[in-house]
Amino acid sequence: MARARTGTIVRYEPAKVGESQGHYVVRCSAPDGSRPLFHLAPSPKSAQAEARARETAAGISEQLWARGLGAAPARRQASRATSQSDGSRQAEWVAAWLSDRERRGLVRSVASNIELYIAPATANRHLREWTPEDLRALVRLLDAKVQGGEISWKTATNIWGTATRMCRDACSSKVESLRVRDDNPALGVAGPDRGVRKEKQFLYPSEFLRLVTCEAVPLAWRQAVAVAVYLYPRPSELRALVLGDDVDLDHGAVHVHRSLDGDGNAKPTKTKTPRRFAIEPELIPLLIALHRAGTARVELPARTQNLSVMLKKMLLRAGITRPELHETTATRKAITFYDLRATGITWMAVRGDEPLKIMQRAGHQNFSTTQGYIRTAEAVREGFGVPFPPLPAVLMPSVTIKLLEPAAGAQSSRQSSRAAQVHEIRVRRRGLEPPWELPR
Repeated sequence: MARARTGTIVRYEPAKVGESQGHYVVRCSAPDGSRPLFHLAPSPKSAQAEARARETAAGISEQLWARGLGAAPARRQASRATSQSDGSRQAEWVAAWLSDRERRGLVRSVASNIELYIAPATANRHLREWTPEDLRALVRLLDAKVQGGEISWKTATNIWGTATRMCRDACSSKVESLRVRDDNPALGVAGPDRGVRKEKQFLYPSEFLRLVTCEAVPLAWRQAVAVAVYLYPRPSELRALVLGDDVDLDHGAVHVHRSLDGDGNAKPTKTKTPRRFAIEPELIPLLIALHRAGTARVELPARTQNLSVMLKKMLLRAGITRPELHETTATRKAITFYDLRATGITWMAVRGDEPLKIMQRAGHQNFSTTQGYIRTAEAVREGFGVPFPPLPAVLMPSVTIKLLEPAAGAQSSRQSSRAAQVHEIRVRRRGLEPPWELPR
């Protein structure tokens, strides 16, 4: 007579974040030789609840052998009875995990990755129930969507990164409530296929000057483009810069130490490493004029999600139609607002700046990132043009300058105004008081 297959109680797990009760974990033997774990519905820890857990484990074991189910199908079969409670516990775990990421200042939001791809691939089960086969199912889903042209391989890689970080934190997070398993089911699972890395775009100095001098482009757009290229910050870092505070106009230096999210909340920079460096001298007249005109921040003239689309429209207004800037192909992507930062970094490399200086100013974590810009600069240096040309006067806001001591040799009020601006820059860089004033 065959021995009764009763299953065993492994442990009682205390309540996690958002749960009112803990639950029993049982182990059952399956016909394929595996011994899968099952997390039962929430219940108090008591002699009666333990007896019910043993009965449930026995029932699961009998079903496994009666239906010939292996480990993965068995988990799916048993999860149907408690799918609603298990799904709600998963949603609570995900909410707690996302909250912990926000607390740690992680920049990129991954909630959509979980909702659109990871949850469907894992049948919306709690992460404690994930198996390597679930992760392989996610990889197959992502590869299929890439091959179907629904998402790019880079997006698939980002989604896979979200899933593997969830698995890692589920077994090793510093937050006790997020640790819900002893192993990492993603270990040993190959990620999505990688494709060709698309080439980033940048503006040549001649194209930049054509854009910032085009009167058909709003002045706010031209000023934002100039600052984005000459300071090379990330867009979220540019939003956070405060003229006269983070931008030290007395000493010609900028301190990039924070960024703003889409809701205007301050957070650390992407690499969490502040950086301070000298401002490109050609940009200082514009920053001074903006500050004296009462501008606290260089406002980006569109919402974050519209910046790249609007930038391409402004390029077309200025007659800049180079195909690489507007057309995305299998090997290159159209220009984005973020690529204005790439423009400034490329210009530094073309100018011949020291590699470590470029790395520090750009805020790169890895030198290999900086090397990519240097290799591009070496390939395009011939006929590139002069990086960081002087900014045209048409970018300056309307500010009246009063000369206390007119510059020697000035032949007109326009020449005097320009001489005063140049004098201000030179004197302020020496830390002295200028012999003229601007209305505050």
